Amino acid sequence: MQYRSIIQKPRVKFFEVADGVFAGISPYRGISWANAGFINKGEGLVYDTFFDLFHAQEMRDAFKEVSNGGSPAYVVNSHYNSDHTWGNKVFEEACIIMHKEAARERLTENIAWMDSVIKRGKNSPESTQGEQFFAAEFEGFDLEGVEWVHPNIEIKDDINIRLGDTEVMIYNVAPAHSDSDLLLWMPKEKVLFAGDVVFNGCTAYSEEGTLNWIKVLDRIIDDIKPEIVVPGHGAICGLDFVKEQRDYLLNLISEFNKHYNDEIDSLSLTKEIDISRFLHWIQPERLYVTVDILLKSKRGLPSLPNWNEVPTKLEDMKAFLSEKYGDRIKPWDPMSVWQE
Repeated sequence: MQYRSIIQKPRVKFFEVADGVFAGISPYRGISWANAGFINKGEGLVYDTFFDLFHAQEMRDAFKEVSNGGSPAYVVNSHYNSDHTWGNKVFEEACIIMHKEAARERLTENIAWMDSVIKRGKNSPESTQGEQFFAAEFEGFDLEGVEWVHPNIEIKDDINIRLGDTEVMIYNVAPAHSDSDLLLWMPKEKVLFAGDVVFNGCTAYSEEGTLNWIKVLDRIIDDIKPEIVVPGHGAICGLDFVKEQRDYLLNLISEFNKHYNDEIDSLSLTKEIDISRFLHWIQPERLYVTVDILLKSKRGLPSLPNWNEVPTKLEDMKAFLSEKYGDRIKPWDPMSVWQE
Protein backbone atom coordinates (compact mmCIF):
# COMPACT_ATOMS: atom_id res chain seq x y z
CA MET A 1 0.00 0.00 0.00
CA GLN A 2 1.28 3.46 -0.90
CA TYR A 3 0.92 6.29 1.61
CA ARG A 4 0.86 10.04 0.98
CA SER A 5 3.22 10.63 3.89
CA ILE A 6 4.51 8.92 7.03
CA ILE A 7 5.23 10.60 10.36
CA GLN A 8 7.60 8.55 12.51
CA LYS A 9 7.52 8.97 16.29
CA PRO A 10 9.34 6.83 18.90
CA ARG A 11 6.21 4.91 19.92
CA VAL A 12 3.75 5.36 17.05
CA LYS A 13 3.98 5.59 13.27
CA PHE A 14 1.38 7.71 11.46
CA PHE A 15 0.47 6.68 7.91
CA GLU A 16 -1.47 9.15 5.73
CA VAL A 17 -3.96 6.74 4.17
CA ALA A 18 -5.96 9.50 2.42
CA ASP A 19 -5.59 13.26 2.12
CA GLY A 20 -5.36 14.54 5.71
CA VAL A 21 -6.35 11.15 7.18
CA PHE A 22 -3.74 9.47 9.38
CA ALA A 23 -3.70 5.98 10.90
CA GLY A 24 -1.61 5.80 14.09
CA ILE A 25 -0.16 2.28 14.18
CA SER A 26 1.54 0.68 17.19
CA PRO A 27 3.97 -2.26 16.94
CA TYR A 28 1.75 -4.99 18.37
CA ARG A 29 3.40 -6.44 21.47
CA GLY A 30 0.44 -7.38 23.65
CA ILE A 31 -3.16 -6.71 24.54
CA SER A 32 -2.82 -2.95 25.01
CA TRP A 33 -0.76 -2.12 21.91
CA ALA A 34 -3.64 -0.47 20.10
CA ASN A 35 -4.00 1.77 17.07
CA ALA A 36 -5.65 5.18 16.75
CA GLY A 37 -5.80 7.96 14.16
CA PHE A 38 -6.72 11.51 13.30
CA ILE A 39 -8.33 13.56 10.55
CA ASN A 40 -6.82 16.92 9.65
CA LYS A 41 -9.88 18.39 7.96
CA GLY A 42 -12.17 21.19 9.09
CA GLU A 43 -11.93 21.52 12.87
CA GLY A 44 -10.11 18.19 13.16
CA LEU A 45 -10.95 14.86 14.80
CA VAL A 46 -9.09 12.16 16.71
CA TYR A 47 -10.28 8.54 16.81
CA ASP A 48 -9.03 6.81 19.98
CA THR A 49 -6.12 7.96 22.14
CA PHE A 50 -4.01 4.91 23.08
CA PHE A 51 -3.27 3.51 26.56
CA ASP A 52 -1.16 6.27 28.11
CA LEU A 53 -0.46 9.99 27.83
CA PHE A 54 2.95 9.50 26.21
CA HIS A 55 1.50 7.70 23.18
CA ALA A 56 -1.37 10.19 23.01
CA GLN A 57 1.04 13.13 23.13
CA GLU A 58 2.86 11.76 20.09
CA MET A 59 -0.44 11.84 18.21
CA ARG A 60 -1.11 15.38 19.37
CA ASP A 61 2.36 16.39 18.19
CA ALA A 62 1.75 14.75 14.81
CA PHE A 63 -1.58 16.56 14.51
CA LYS A 64 0.11 19.87 15.25
CA GLU A 65 2.73 19.21 12.60
CA VAL A 66 0.19 18.82 9.82
CA SER A 67 -2.33 21.44 11.04
CA ASN A 68 0.03 24.38 11.66
CA GLY A 69 -0.19 24.01 15.42
CA GLY A 70 -3.91 23.28 15.61
CA SER A 71 -5.86 21.14 18.05
CA PRO A 72 -8.67 18.73 17.11
CA ALA A 73 -12.20 19.79 17.98
CA TYR A 74 -13.45 16.21 18.45
CA VAL A 75 -12.36 12.92 19.97
CA VAL A 76 -14.36 9.79 19.15
CA ASN A 77 -13.60 6.69 21.22
CA SER A 78 -14.21 3.37 19.48
CA HIS A 79 -15.22 1.76 22.78
CA TYR A 80 -14.44 1.95 26.50
CA ASN A 81 -11.26 -0.16 26.76
CA SER A 82 -8.29 1.52 28.41
CA ASP A 83 -5.99 1.08 25.42
CA HIS A 84 -8.36 3.25 23.37
CA THR A 85 -9.41 5.90 25.93
CA TRP A 86 -6.75 6.52 28.58
CA GLY A 87 -4.93 9.08 26.46
CA ASN A 88 -8.05 11.28 26.37
CA LYS A 89 -6.61 13.72 28.92
CA VAL A 90 -4.14 14.95 26.28
CA PHE A 91 -7.19 16.10 24.27
CA GLU A 92 -9.51 17.02 27.13
CA GLU A 93 -10.30 20.46 25.64
CA ALA A 94 -11.91 18.67 22.67
CA CYS A 95 -15.52 17.46 22.53
CA ILE A 96 -15.21 13.79 23.53
CA ILE A 97 -17.81 11.45 22.07
CA MET A 98 -18.45 7.91 23.34
CA HIS A 99 -21.15 5.29 23.22
CA LYS A 100 -23.66 5.66 26.05
CA GLU A 101 -22.50 2.34 27.58
CA ALA A 102 -18.79 3.23 27.67
CA ALA A 103 -18.79 4.96 31.06
CA ARG A 104 -20.56 1.99 32.64
CA GLU A 105 -18.27 -0.56 31.03
CA ARG A 106 -15.10 1.29 32.03
CA LEU A 107 -15.81 0.53 35.71
CA THR A 108 -14.32 -2.93 35.06
CA GLU A 109 -10.90 -1.25 34.57
CA ASN A 110 -8.99 0.35 37.43
CA ILE A 111 -6.25 2.87 36.67
CA ALA A 112 -4.57 2.70 40.08
CA TRP A 113 -4.47 -1.11 40.00
CA MET A 114 -3.01 -1.22 36.48
CA ASP A 115 -0.44 1.43 37.39
CA SER A 116 0.70 -0.56 40.42
CA VAL A 117 0.87 -3.76 38.35
CA ILE A 118 3.13 -2.06 35.79
CA LYS A 119 5.40 -0.57 38.45
CA ARG A 120 5.81 -3.90 40.27
CA GLY A 121 6.76 -5.64 37.03
CA LYS A 122 6.11 -9.05 35.55
CA ASN A 123 8.35 -10.95 38.01
CA SER A 124 7.15 -9.34 41.24
CA PRO A 125 6.55 -11.86 44.06
CA GLU A 126 3.99 -9.40 45.43
CA SER A 127 1.80 -9.88 42.38
CA THR A 128 -0.72 -12.61 41.67
CA GLN A 129 -0.28 -14.75 38.59
CA GLY A 130 -2.87 -12.65 36.78
CA GLU A 131 -1.08 -9.43 37.72
CA GLN A 132 2.23 -10.80 36.48
CA PHE A 133 0.53 -11.67 33.19
CA PHE A 134 -0.79 -8.13 32.79
CA ALA A 135 2.55 -6.59 33.79
CA ALA A 136 4.21 -8.51 30.94
CA GLU A 137 1.52 -7.37 28.50
CA PHE A 138 1.85 -3.74 29.68
CA GLU A 139 5.63 -3.46 29.37
CA GLY A 140 6.45 -0.25 27.50
CA PHE A 141 3.63 1.81 28.98
CA ASP A 142 3.62 4.38 31.79
CA LEU A 143 0.30 5.43 33.31
CA GLU A 144 1.63 8.59 34.95
CA GLY A 145 -1.07 11.26 34.86
CA VAL A 146 -3.76 9.01 33.40
CA GLU A 147 -7.30 9.64 34.57
CA TRP A 148 -10.68 8.81 33.14
CA VAL A 149 -12.09 11.75 31.17
CA HIS A 150 -15.87 11.73 31.01
CA PRO A 151 -17.38 12.20 27.55
CA ASN A 152 -19.06 15.44 26.59
CA ILE A 153 -21.52 13.56 24.39
CA GLU A 154 -22.83 10.01 24.83
CA ILE A 155 -24.58 8.50 21.84
CA LYS A 156 -26.78 5.50 21.17
CA ASP A 157 -27.67 6.29 17.55
CA ASP A 158 -25.61 6.90 14.44
CA ILE A 159 -24.42 10.49 13.98
CA ASN A 160 -22.71 12.54 11.25
CA ILE A 161 -19.91 15.04 11.85
CA ARG A 162 -18.92 17.71 9.33
CA LEU A 163 -15.21 18.50 9.13
CA GLY A 164 -15.20 21.32 6.62
CA ASP A 165 -16.46 19.77 3.40
CA THR A 166 -15.77 16.24 4.67
CA GLU A 167 -18.52 14.04 6.08
CA VAL A 168 -17.69 11.56 8.83
CA MET A 169 -20.20 8.90 9.86
CA ILE A 170 -20.19 7.42 13.37
CA TYR A 171 -22.00 4.07 13.51
CA ASN A 172 -23.17 2.38 16.70
CA VAL A 173 -22.53 -1.34 16.13
CA ALA A 174 -22.62 -2.59 19.74
CA PRO A 175 -22.55 -5.19 21.07
CA ALA A 176 -19.69 -6.70 19.08
CA HIS A 177 -16.25 -6.68 20.69
CA SER A 178 -17.84 -4.76 23.59
CA ASP A 179 -21.11 -3.04 24.56
CA SER A 180 -19.85 0.32 23.32
CA ASP A 181 -18.44 -0.14 19.79
CA LEU A 182 -18.45 2.83 17.42
CA LEU A 183 -17.14 2.72 13.85
CA LEU A 184 -15.92 5.84 12.01
CA TRP A 185 -16.62 5.80 8.27
CA MET A 186 -15.43 8.32 5.69
CA PRO A 187 -17.56 7.58 2.59
CA LYS A 188 -15.72 9.91 0.18
CA GLU A 189 -12.28 8.60 1.16
CA LYS A 190 -13.57 5.03 1.64
CA VAL A 191 -11.62 4.77 4.91
CA LEU A 192 -13.02 2.90 7.92
CA PHE A 193 -11.63 3.26 11.43
CA ALA A 194 -12.91 0.07 13.03
CA GLY A 195 -11.59 0.00 16.60
CA ASP A 196 -11.61 -3.51 18.03
CA VAL A 197 -14.34 -4.64 15.69
CA VAL A 198 -11.33 -5.58 13.54
CA PHE A 199 -8.13 -7.15 14.91
CA ASN A 200 -5.72 -7.66 12.00
CA GLY A 201 -3.50 -10.69 12.46
CA CYS A 202 -4.10 -11.23 16.16
CA THR A 203 -6.75 -13.37 17.77
CA ALA A 204 -9.79 -11.26 18.60
CA TYR A 205 -12.11 -11.90 21.50
CA SER A 206 -15.59 -10.69 22.34
CA GLU A 207 -16.82 -9.62 25.74
CA GLU A 208 -20.48 -9.55 24.82
CA GLY A 209 -21.72 -10.04 21.29
CA THR A 210 -19.96 -12.62 19.13
CA LEU A 211 -23.08 -13.38 17.09
CA ASN A 212 -23.82 -9.72 16.47
CA TRP A 213 -20.13 -9.14 15.74
CA ILE A 214 -20.46 -11.42 12.72
CA LYS A 215 -23.40 -9.32 11.51
CA VAL A 216 -21.31 -6.15 11.93
CA LEU A 217 -18.52 -7.65 9.83
CA ASP A 218 -21.11 -8.63 7.21
CA ARG A 219 -22.29 -5.03 7.19
CA ILE A 220 -18.74 -3.78 6.64
CA ILE A 221 -18.22 -6.27 3.80
CA ASP A 222 -21.58 -5.99 2.05
CA ASP A 223 -22.78 -2.43 2.76
CA ILE A 224 -19.95 -0.13 3.85
CA LYS A 225 -17.31 -1.63 1.51
CA PRO A 226 -14.24 0.34 2.62
CA GLU A 227 -11.05 0.27 0.60
CA ILE A 228 -8.87 0.95 3.66
CA VAL A 229 -9.54 -0.40 7.17
CA VAL A 230 -7.68 0.86 10.22
CA PRO A 231 -8.06 -1.93 12.81
CA GLY A 232 -7.95 -1.54 16.56
CA HIS A 233 -4.83 -3.74 16.60
CA GLY A 234 -2.44 -4.86 13.90
CA ALA A 235 -1.65 -3.63 10.41
CA ILE A 236 -3.73 -1.45 8.10
CA CYS A 237 -5.78 -3.76 5.89
CA GLY A 238 -8.65 -4.05 3.44
CA LEU A 239 -11.78 -6.14 3.11
CA ASP A 240 -9.84 -9.38 2.60
CA PHE A 241 -8.89 -9.46 6.26
CA VAL A 242 -12.36 -8.38 7.42
CA LYS A 243 -13.69 -11.42 5.55
CA GLU A 244 -11.05 -13.58 7.21
CA GLN A 245 -12.04 -12.36 10.66
CA ARG A 246 -15.70 -13.04 9.91
CA ASP A 247 -14.78 -16.55 8.81
CA TYR A 248 -12.81 -17.04 12.03
CA LEU A 249 -15.82 -16.09 14.15
CA LEU A 250 -18.18 -18.21 12.06
CA ASN A 251 -15.82 -21.15 12.49
CA LEU A 252 -15.63 -20.50 16.22
CA ILE A 253 -19.41 -20.49 16.64
CA SER A 254 -19.81 -23.61 14.50
CA GLU A 255 -17.10 -25.51 16.38
CA PHE A 256 -18.40 -24.33 19.76
CA ASN A 257 -21.89 -25.63 19.00
CA LYS A 258 -20.49 -28.86 17.57
CA HIS A 259 -18.47 -29.75 20.67
CA TYR A 260 -20.47 -28.16 23.50
CA ASN A 261 -22.17 -30.26 26.16
CA ASP A 262 -23.46 -29.45 29.63
CA GLU A 263 -20.51 -31.11 31.39
CA ILE A 264 -17.56 -29.76 29.39
CA ASP A 265 -15.32 -27.04 30.80
CA SER A 266 -13.99 -24.05 28.85
CA LEU A 267 -10.43 -25.33 28.41
CA SER A 268 -11.51 -28.78 27.23
CA LEU A 269 -13.97 -27.24 24.79
CA THR A 270 -11.33 -24.84 23.43
CA LYS A 271 -9.03 -27.79 22.71
CA GLU A 272 -11.76 -29.40 20.58
CA ILE A 273 -12.03 -26.39 18.24
CA ASP A 274 -10.26 -26.62 14.88
CA ILE A 275 -8.39 -23.39 14.08
CA SER A 276 -6.06 -24.88 11.47
CA ARG A 277 -7.02 -22.16 8.95
CA PHE A 278 -5.93 -19.37 11.30
CA LEU A 279 -2.53 -20.47 12.59
CA HIS A 280 -0.86 -17.42 11.01
CA TRP A 281 -2.62 -15.19 13.57
CA ILE A 282 -0.63 -14.11 16.59
CA GLN A 283 -1.50 -15.68 19.97
CA PRO A 284 -3.97 -18.34 18.76
CA GLU A 285 -4.26 -19.54 22.36
CA ARG A 286 -6.39 -16.46 23.10
CA LEU A 287 -9.25 -18.43 21.58
CA TYR A 288 -9.75 -19.72 25.13
CA VAL A 289 -10.96 -16.33 26.37
CA THR A 290 -13.85 -16.12 23.90
CA VAL A 291 -14.81 -19.76 24.41
CA ASP A 292 -14.88 -19.20 28.17
CA ILE A 293 -17.13 -16.16 27.73
CA LEU A 294 -19.46 -18.02 25.35
CA LEU A 295 -19.70 -21.02 27.65
CA LYS A 296 -20.49 -18.91 30.72
CA SER A 297 -23.05 -16.89 28.78
CA LYS A 298 -24.75 -20.06 27.55
CA ARG A 299 -25.00 -21.28 31.15
CA GLY A 300 -26.27 -17.97 32.51
CA LEU A 301 -23.09 -17.26 34.49
CA PRO A 302 -21.17 -13.96 34.80
CA SER A 303 -19.13 -13.83 31.62
CA LEU A 304 -16.08 -11.76 32.53
CA PRO A 305 -12.91 -13.88 32.72
CA ASN A 306 -11.18 -14.64 36.01
CA TRP A 307 -7.88 -13.02 35.07
CA ASN A 308 -5.95 -14.79 37.83
CA GLU A 309 -6.85 -18.09 36.17
CA VAL A 310 -6.43 -17.00 32.53
CA PRO A 311 -2.58 -17.06 32.34
CA THR A 312 -2.42 -20.74 33.32
CA LYS A 313 -5.15 -21.59 30.83
CA LEU A 314 -3.39 -19.68 28.06
CA GLU A 315 -0.09 -21.42 28.76
CA ASP A 316 -1.90 -24.76 28.70
CA MET A 317 -3.53 -23.87 25.37
CA LYS A 318 -0.24 -22.63 23.94
CA ALA A 319 1.47 -25.94 24.73
CA PHE A 320 -1.50 -27.91 23.40
CA LEU A 321 -1.60 -25.98 20.12
CA SER A 322 2.15 -26.29 19.70
CA GLU A 323 1.93 -30.06 20.07
CA LYS A 324 -1.14 -30.31 17.83
CA TYR A 325 0.00 -28.06 15.00
CA GLY A 326 3.80 -27.95 15.40
CA ASP A 327 5.68 -25.66 13.04
CA ARG A 328 2.44 -24.71 11.28
CA ILE A 329 2.21 -21.96 13.92
CA LYS A 330 4.46 -19.28 12.49
CA PRO A 331 6.59 -16.81 14.48
CA TRP A 332 5.45 -13.22 14.07
CA ASP A 333 7.38 -9.95 14.11
CA PRO A 334 5.44 -7.20 15.94
CA MET A 335 7.33 -4.55 13.96
CA SER A 336 5.85 -5.90 10.72
CA VAL A 337 2.83 -3.61 11.17
CA TRP A 338 5.20 -0.67 10.66
CA GLN A 339 6.40 -1.86 7.28
CA GLU A 340 5.54 0.51 4.47
